Formats: sequence, structure tokens, C-alpha cells
Amino acid sequence: MFRFVFLLILLAAIVYLILRFTKITAEQKKRYLKSAVVAGLFALLAVLVLTGRLNWLLAAAGALLPLLPKAGRLLFGLWPRILPYFRRYQQNKHSSMQTPFILLQIDLITGELKGEVLQGRFKGQKLQSLSLQNLLDVLDECKQHDENSVRILMSFLDRAHPGWTARGDAGQGTDQGGRYKKSSSSADINLDIQQARAILGVSENSSKKEIIKAHKRLMQKLHPDRGGSDYLAKQINRAKDLLLQSL
Repeated sequence: MFRFVFLLILLAAIVYLILRFTKITAEQKKRYLKSAVVAGLFALLAVLVLTGRLNWLLAAAGALLPLLPKAGRLLFGLWPRILPYFRRYQQNKHSSMQTPFILLQIDLITGELKGEVLQGRFKGQKLQSLSLQNLLDVLDECKQHDENSVRILMSFLDRAHPGWTARGDAGQGTDQGGRYKKSSSSADINLDIQQARAILGVSENSSKKEIIKAHKRLMQKLHPDRGGSDYLAKQINRAKDLLLQSL
């Protein structure tokens, strides 16, 4: 009976966490995910103890112990070959786009957007740490000075705060879609080779194959059909075209 009650409580907790997880921001999801992994390990250990299967796990671990020295020697021998790929992975983990007001960083693994305010009242503040109202204040500042900063910040808002236009306008007492209506401007970032490399997250020695692969990876994360924006997709395409032309 005790086991049944425990498993029922555990199931209810999992359902609650899943529902909560769908309603939080990307930055909060990252923090909760780390906590969930630790909690999950403890929960698994508790289940093994309650079901009497912990002995099986300990027996399996004991059987693998003699293999650890061999595995260590194998890894030590392969490390010089693995290290260059590891360093390359670390270097190409992020791509970035920069305008006069906004630095936007894109995690190439998860597609998560982060960034920093470069000018104005919120200079030096991380986009992911600002409230929606603060971000809207930054957006108002950008509108007075730079259209590209407006477009790139709107792209961040679309990912971090879905439905932000309705909430932002409602908070200001204006008609929905009025003050924060999506821009239809065709403005683009002025790209040079260095900026194009930063957008795709590639080095100056990248080959044609690597550039195309980096472009494909980014588009999989930021294509408009996958929660990205037309503006970001356009800049990614421009960066690829410029780098391929420079080869």
C-alpha cells in the first residue's frame, strides 16, 4: 500500500512539473531542467529501494568495476584525437547578430536566444533577465534610433514571450496590435565578412561544406516555420551567400 501511495504522489508531481514547464521562459526552463535531473536521480534511487531492485544495480556496478582501468587507458589514448573536435565544438557553440542597440546570441545546440542591451537606459543588461515591460521600454528606445535593432529585439520577444504584442499593448491601454505592431520594414544588417562568420558561428578557415552545414543547422533552429522569424532567417541566408561568394 505504501509503495502504491508513493508512486501515485510521484506521478502527480511529474504531471505538475510538466505543466509548469510549459508556462515558463527559456531561461527558467534551463534552471528547472538542472533541478529536475537531480530530483529525477533521487526519485529513481527511491523507487529502486522501494521495489527491492537496488541490489541489482549494485551488482551490475560491481561487475563493471574491473573494466574501469581498461576504459580509462582507452580514453587516455584517444584523447589527443578527440581534443581538436572538442575545441571546435566549444568555439562553434554560439552564433551572434549585432546592431547598434542589441547583441543577440543564438545557441547552436538548443536554438535558445540570449542577448545584451548595448545602448540606452538598460545598457549592459541581459535580455533574458529583463521583464517583458523592460524589454518593451528597450524596444521603444530602439524605435527612435535604429530599425534593425527593433527587428532583432522583436525576434527575441517572439521566442521568449510568445503573444507579447497583445500583452504589451494591453498593458499600455492601446488597441491590440497598435503600439507594438510588427514592423514591415525591409531594413537589413550591414554585413561584412566578419559579421557573416559571427552569424553562422564559423571560423575564417571554414570550408564551403562547413558554411553550408552551419547555415542548415541555424535554419533548423530559427526558420519561421519552427518558431523563428523571417528577419533572422533572412540575415542567416545573407551571411551564407556572402561567405560562399568570398571563397
